[in-house]
Amino acid sequence: MKAALAAAATLLLFAGCAANPQQAGQSNAAGAGAGECRPQVAQLQAQLAAEQAERQRLVRAAARREETLRKQLEAMKSIERGILEREERMRTEVR
Repeated sequence: MKAALAAAATLLLFAGCAANPQQAGQSNAAGAGAGECRPQVAQLQAQLAAEQAERQRLVRAAARREETLRKQLEAMKSIERGILEREERMRTEVR
């Protein structure tokens, strides 16, 4: 939520920079606008890079957790198979 608010604030800054009415009257508005908006663009790029890195970290953590749970499940299934096999052997020996 905090990252989304920061991204929204950055986008508002960037939108405000792009909509600056002073730029419209300049003959070289694109060049002047790009120079004036560089700090906001850099801030937006940094914010997006940080959010992407955080998402990638979360995906890797989730994948590790999934792998750990899968291994635990397989181990539990193996234990269950062993118990069932032992019980079956005990039943056949008693007969």
